[in-house]
Amino acid sequence: MSNVDTPNRDLSLLAPKFRSAIEAAIAECASNNLPVKINEGFRSQSRQAWLYAQGRTRPGDIVTRAPTSLTSWHGYGLAVDVVHATKAYWPFGRWEKRENEAWFAQVAAFFKKNGCNWGGDFSHPDTPHMQWGRCTPSPTQNARDIFRSQGVQAVWAKLSAA
Repeated sequence: MSNVDTPNRDLSLLAPKFRSAIEAAIAECASNNLPVKINEGFRSQSRQAWLYAQGRTRPGDIVTRAPTSLTSWHGYGLAVDVVHATKAYWPFGRWEKRENEAWFAQVAAFFKKNGCNWGGDFSHPDTPHMQWGRCTPSPTQNARDIFRSQGVQAVWAKLSAA
């Protein structure tokens, strides 16, 4: 992706086992009348920096707490953001917070069933966020060190996602 303002939806950039889990969960959601799509998967450093600036040095609401791609599992191909297939973040309308959160919880149940963790369970909830189940809420220093010294596939192997 060359445009920092465009989400990357290329599932081929995800760890293989994580990608399989995501595809299985999406299929189960569809079978249960929960139309979902991946809004974003892998994030480059430039995209992560651009998102982090939002609400800080660039207008808009804060959308991430991770300043770099190595402090977000998106930068490792181990996280995705899932939204309603046609209504994005607001399946019941922008102001229907309780209903929207309940919808995301239903979706998350299928992702959890397929080996993912849900950002809605985090201390700072992120309801569209799904990540590989063997990941800590945020990448550890050890994960960053492995990435820097051996590459992303070594991180995938360490987390049984290869």
